[in-house]
Amino acid sequence: MTDQLLDTSRLPQLATRSDTIVASVEWLFEPAWRGDRLLARVTDGAARLTDRLGAPVDDEYREAGEVIGPSVAAQQAVLDGVWTAQPFVGDGSAARHWASTLAEEGLAGEVPDPVANETRRAFVVFDLVELDGELLHEVPYQERRRLLSSVVEENVRVRISPAVRLPIDSWLLAWRANGFTHYVAKHMNSRYHPGEVSEDWIEISAAHEHGPSIFGRMFGQRPKRRRFIGDR
Repeated sequence: MTDQLLDTSRLPQLATRSDTIVASVEWLFEPAWRGDRLLARVTDGAARLTDRLGAPVDDEYREAGEVIGPSVAAQQAVLDGVWTAQPFVGDGSAARHWASTLAEEGLAGEVPDPVANETRRAFVVFDLVELDGELLHEVPYQERRRLLSSVVEENVRVRISPAVRLPIDSWLLAWRANGFTHYVAKHMNSRYHPGEVSEDWIEISAAHEHGPSIFGRMFGQRPKRRRFIGDR
């Protein structure tokens, strides 16, 4: 079967969608970026890209490869991120103002999604999967984040996603104002398992107010089951 032949090492790890409220200091929180999920394999300043399903997409995302490669301060690295317009459509942005203008002048039935009118894109990185030939799959997420900040040289087109600690109320207000509908809670001790849907990464609605809570988790405790991408 095709699924059995799939090379999961080329796939990203995904988050579990849940209405859970995470109220534990053992977790970090990031906005859930809308856009095209890519893994960037950078060697000597040149980037090769694969999509969410592990397919090569260098031609389709040539612009992304051109901006990612020079921004990596390492001989070799694999980055997990999203090619997205969201950094350019926040509260007060020109794209958001134009969307409001279209609605006010009757050129749109309602305020359109600013992302649809924004042509600029940036690669927003949120994980480091491999560094100088060494797999980081079993390195805790918090340590991978530290390494990531030393590897990526941020600029307008390549950014590291913020990852914040509790309390996050003010962050949620800002993320909602910038067009984010969800955020992702990631356990500080979580590992990176390509091709799996991890219960240590939880995608939650930014408008969510009610639901079961996670107040803590035993250090080193792993989920009872992980799902592979493509599981039914």
